[in-house]
Amino acid sequence: MENTLVPEVLQMIGEVVPEGVSVAISDGSKYLYYQPSSNIDLKIVPGDQVPIGSATHRALNEMGKVGHHVESRVFGVPYYGLSLPLVHKGQVMGCITAIYPLQTMPLAASEPRLSFLIGKGEDGWLPLPLNEIVYISSNDGKTMLHTASASFANKYSMAELELLLPMDRFVRCHRSYFVNMESIGFIHPHFHSTFLLEMKDKQKTRVPVSQTYASSFRQLLGF
Repeated sequence: MENTLVPEVLQMIGEVVPEGVSVAISDGSKYLYYQPSSNIDLKIVPGDQVPIGSATHRALNEMGKVGHHVESRVFGVPYYGLSLPLVHKGQVMGCITAIYPLQTMPLAASEPRLSFLIGKGEDGWLPLPLNEIVYISSNDGKTMLHTASASFANKYSMAELELLLPMDRFVRCHRSYFVNMESIGFIHPHFHSTFLLEMKDKQKTRVPVSQTYASSFRQLLGF
């Protein structure tokens, strides 16, 4: 990105970045600048290549402003990116991206959320209100919904659920688990600054919080 374009980039910041979100600036292929916030840190280092699937990557390729939910597989945590490419004389020179935790993403970007999920049991299918689901697990590509007393299969992948579940109720704490925050009974410290969540089901299941999600989990719950 040419130095003469820096003032133009700084002017663009005010259009897309409110306080409390992270900011990333890239040229056409790699990050040039990154400022994390207290809410979310993707651990971007200037010089890192822009990964496929990121909000920045989409905006660079589409040559237009993009609001995009990004799965945790890209940077380790899910986020909502609002990206604005800088196009100069018909060429994409770079991009600026505002990075929001999903629970604080712009209201205009909100999508309809599910109020229930369908669970498949031995005899058929059962609509399960979200408040009855204690946690969700995945094993060998099979998603299971766990209530206080039973478990049911569900068709959605964990990546799909990451975009569909309301983030004010469900939090992803591990690549294989979502938990209903209102169904956490106790938080146990575990190895290497991780945690085990004791859930309010009949078995008092302990769900792990992995290192990838530990920091954002603590920020979300405030401890």
